[in-house]
Amino acid sequence: MSDSTAPVDIELVRPPEILLAHDEVRVFHGGILRTPAGLYTTIGMETLARPTGPRPPAPQVFGRYGVSVTRSGDRFAHSALATTLSAGPIRFTSCLFGHVPDGDLVLDVVLPTIPRRLVLRFDSERHDGTGLTLRTPPAIVHSDAGVTLWHAGVLATETGLLTHVEATSSDDRALGGAKWDVEHDPLAVTWADPTPAREAHQRGRGFVSADSWIAAPAAHGSLHCAPLGVTRDL
Repeated sequence: MSDSTAPVDIELVRPPEILLAHDEVRVFHGGILRTPAGLYTTIGMETLARPTGPRPPAPQVFGRYGVSVTRSGDRFAHSALATTLSAGPIRFTSCLFGHVPDGDLVLDVVLPTIPRRLVLRFDSERHDGTGLTLRTPPAIVHSDAGVTLWHAGVLATETGLLTHVEATSSDDRALGGAKWDVEHDPLAVTWADPTPAREAHQRGRGFVSADSWIAAPAAHGSLHCAPLGVTRDL
């Protein structure tokens, strides 16, 4: 049974928070969510301008750090299936951990380029989230033919906007065929602003996704899914 007006039932486990604030770097997450594809977050790492010099270059090995979620009592961690998007002084990594059972959960971020290990307990008091807002809440926007289309909200930072959109299915055949090839832009985000956007697309077993960043904090966006014939404002 199809439902083109699926309810907003993505759970916001924790709002965006700063994990590390340093003179030269800031690390944050853009909200921890339970989505149709499982537990999800995005990790942002921003290199800041030095007080007496130019902005330092972003670490060349940024994409090699590790992000995982562990549960108290388990002998293993849920590692992230990650997609990294370069946006000038900021690097975003979208992290999907799959369906992690409820429990005493911990987010673990290892940054070998600093080097630092950052730990966030899901049941801890909220950390500082200054400068980070989910301008649009995460939502399921369409469900039809075994495919669920959802987005992780629009994360507003002091310098721009980020979103992650994804089509998820438990049936590999539902996302098969050339129309879902990333070369054909099955998922697209457009912004009503002339500033060029940065994008990262990925396709795997049971999912197709797109991440989009624009350095225009006041821009308005929309998502388009050609295979499902869906357009929604963000």
